[in-house]
Amino acid sequence: MSKRVVKANTDGEKQQLGNVTVTHHFVEAPGAVIPIRWHYVEAGKKDAETIVFLHGNPESWYAWRPQIEHFSSNFHIIAPDHKGYGQGDKRPGDWRWENCAEEMLALFDKIGLKRFHIVAHDRGCVLADYLSGNHPERVMSYVRMQQVCHIWRAENSPQGTYFADPILGPNLFANPDYYFNYRLLKMLRNPVAPEVLEHLKDEMSHPGMPESVIRFYQASSFEKERLDRTSRLLRNMRFPVLLLQGDMDDGQPTYYYDDPVNPAVAQFPDARLEWVTGAGHYTNLEKPEVVTEKVEAFLKSITA
Repeated sequence: MSKRVVKANTDGEKQQLGNVTVTHHFVEAPGAVIPIRWHYVEAGKKDAETIVFLHGNPESWYAWRPQIEHFSSNFHIIAPDHKGYGQGDKRPGDWRWENCAEEMLALFDKIGLKRFHIVAHDRGCVLADYLSGNHPERVMSYVRMQQVCHIWRAENSPQGTYFADPILGPNLFANPDYYFNYRLLKMLRNPVAPEVLEHLKDEMSHPGMPESVIRFYQASSFEKERLDRTSRLLRNMRFPVLLLQGDMDDGQPTYYYDDPVNPAVAQFPDARLEWVTGAGHYTNLEKPEVVTEKVEAFLKSITA
């Protein structure tokens, strides 16, 4: 198979998403080892409340396209590529999630973003957990999708091991078609438009991703994340939280969240749980309209 050729965007470049125009930005902000060059898209009303959309693995800002289109009419939208993904910075440095959250906060400081709502999925929630648990005064609310909270079983999450492997990890991410067949497509419980999947494959094809994404898994572990959440992060989230889960995600069975003795919502000061019925792990790709409706209802409920 021929290698995908993917176009890089430029600072200030405009892109049309349906009826909404997004602007690509590249901004350098302080990092733990070296300055970090961030890529993010911006849309919506700059004088309105901000929603920060944080994508999962192996995605990019583009995974939030339907939500960016919908919420731009009433909100200011920021959707970054994480370090390692899409057009994000891929140079060596400190790749522990807690540090990467501090580096993202430095980006927000650089662009003058003081307080914001967060909508995150999968590994984006890891970043959001550290950011919002360590800096709750910056967060207005948090929609947390498809990420382990307080219960975790290693047999349900083997990817933490093989993503970290110095040979297998880069090989998986080097071929988007192979990765999708190996993992992502098997996790879907609903059809996703082929053009969306192809665009996400293109986003995986920016140079450096195969070698950089595995650093997250080499720098930490799922168990370390769980312990940090249960020991300090979740209890610090003194703002409304929506746990939004697909009920057909084999890697995160429903008892992780609705255990009658120790439910997930009890780990937070102010949380509620809702299900996306019939959805697998990639809820925002599989049922974007339902996700948008539930996020919108949640945001309306906390401002009513």
